[in-house]
Amino acid sequence: MSEFLQSTGAGLHSPAWLFLLVLALVPLMVRGHAAFPYPSVSRLPEDELSVWIERLWRWAGSLAIATLAIAMSGPYWGEQRLEKVGRGAHVMIVLDRSASMNDSFADTAKSDSESKMAAARRVLQSFVSQSREDLLGMVTFSTSPILVAPLGGDREAVLAALRATEAGGMGFTAVARGLGMALDYFEGRPVTGARAILLVSDGGAHLDVKTQDLLREMFHRQGASLYWVYLRSANGASLKDAPEDENRDAFPEYQLHEYFQSLGVNYHVYEAESPQAVEEALADISRLKNQPVKYYEAAARQDLSWVFYLIALLCAATLFALHLTEVKKWRAV
Repeated sequence: MSEFLQSTGAGLHSPAWLFLLVLALVPLMVRGHAAFPYPSVSRLPEDELSVWIERLWRWAGSLAIATLAIAMSGPYWGEQRLEKVGRGAHVMIVLDRSASMNDSFADTAKSDSESKMAAARRVLQSFVSQSREDLLGMVTFSTSPILVAPLGGDREAVLAALRATEAGGMGFTAVARGLGMALDYFEGRPVTGARAILLVSDGGAHLDVKTQDLLREMFHRQGASLYWVYLRSANGASLKDAPEDENRDAFPEYQLHEYFQSLGVNYHVYEAESPQAVEEALADISRLKNQPVKYYEAAARQDLSWVFYLIALLCAATLFALHLTEVKKWRAV
């Protein structure tokens, strides 16, 4: 992965303190040392060292006042953007949160077996943690969709959203609305990597013609691939066997699968009948080759006050050292 840092420039938090900069003229204009009571020293040769020491004295005092004024105004570098380039994909996870996700898989009927939601959560957490340099986002849906993690490089936000699914699912399976929200999140964003929708669901839905056309148009406009991890319930239909024509309405899962095949985009389905099958499906998805990914991460602005306070401290130390060398009394030899 390569990284490039971009900054929006410098700024001041409290610029009103800059009015104190006029005080920096005082050391340059006011005589700051005592005069000795001698009638005239004009015939004495000029001491170059004393002249430069006096100049240093004045400029050190002026610089100390100026840097203190700037430090109190709160200088900073503006918000920075860290551009990262790697290899991965833009993946929107669409997770089913309907009540049926609380049930067990098709290969087991034990009451204490792992539910489909628990298995999906566990495997997705591993998938997110090991997702290389992908940009990840997450939408959950039951009766209505919810954007729980925006598309970006923040893995912790997605993991926190997955942990929140421990409360259990409720409601119905509104697949189309969940897919629509995930696809809409790609709108207006630059295509800097392969786009993929990862649908994790155990059921299908009857989509009307208008909804089908809308989703098809969105998939083509966004250039997104679709990967469906179908968590088959104990009483769920298998996507491997086509039902008879007169019984198709009784198998919405297979109808949804047929519709996905007709989208005209890159589509893969993984029929998972056990937690192990879910692991194998996501492991297969994580090995897919993807285009280079470019994305930005925001970095907090940097406070620069300490730099000016340090300069002021050094100037003050210089003034103190020069004060120790000052002649307090001029005695004639």
